[in-house]
Amino acid sequence: MTAMADGRSFIKWAGGKTRYATQLVAAAPPFTGRYWEPFMGSAAVFFELRPTKAVLSDANPELVACFQAVATDPEAVMVRLDAMANTPEQFDRIRRQDPTTLNPIERAARVIYLNKTAFRGLWRVNRRGGFNAPYGAYDRPYYRRETLLEASQALAAADIRLCDFADALRESAAGDWVFLDPPYLPEGGFADFKRYTPGQFRDADHERLAAEMHDASRRGVLLTMTNSDTDATRQIYTGFHTTRMATRRDINLRAAERASFDLVLTNY
Repeated sequence: MTAMADGRSFIKWAGGKTRYATQLVAAAPPFTGRYWEPFMGSAAVFFELRPTKAVLSDANPELVACFQAVATDPEAVMVRLDAMANTPEQFDRIRRQDPTTLNPIERAARVIYLNKTAFRGLWRVNRRGGFNAPYGAYDRPYYRRETLLEASQALAAADIRLCDFADALRESAAGDWVFLDPPYLPEGGFADFKRYTPGQFRDADHERLAAEMHDASRRGVLLTMTNSDTDATRQIYTGFHTTRMATRRDINLRAAERASFDLVLTNY
């Protein structure tokens, strides 16, 4: 049920799977239903897979609003981005904006702008939902026209939702494939990053996710999840097949400590 094509996301998301999307898609199970990505992030696996039926969702309202606007009006988003200067003053002004006061195009452009200009592309918010990553002083384009237009075309086949992962998993059905890339269980230092939304993502959420995965598995849903290579991960997500995947943590400032492994957990 997929049309394979080269593709990539228009944003870079901390913990995203752009570098490993080809590998993850190559290991995907044969599936006949819909593709689900409940922790959307950059949706790198979706863009690599290009499924004909997909549901993309996330608990981050700004990310979801951005994807929805890119899907419907990429030209307007690019026009808005072209008018936004890459300066510390402009960054600070845009960072302080209340996104709920913006129209959909302005809201989407704000997400892309902050993603491209904030330090290491981090999307980090405080408990009130305020964006608080610092300026990155990068001299690079906010977008590539071809990439954004191709992303828009791919997203036309997707249902893009703001929802909790549990809602997505409960709706998934036998024959669907769900790819899960939640905020990782902490393994120390830089890996302890879960401030994508005001509510954060804690150990109790991982326990809840594991329970929902087992329920979906019993219904015949095909599941793949990536997470940190820790004893806690194996304990919480017991009952799933595990393999190790060599990765690289670009968010780590010390190059010698960037090499690592992720766990890939499946029910097939």
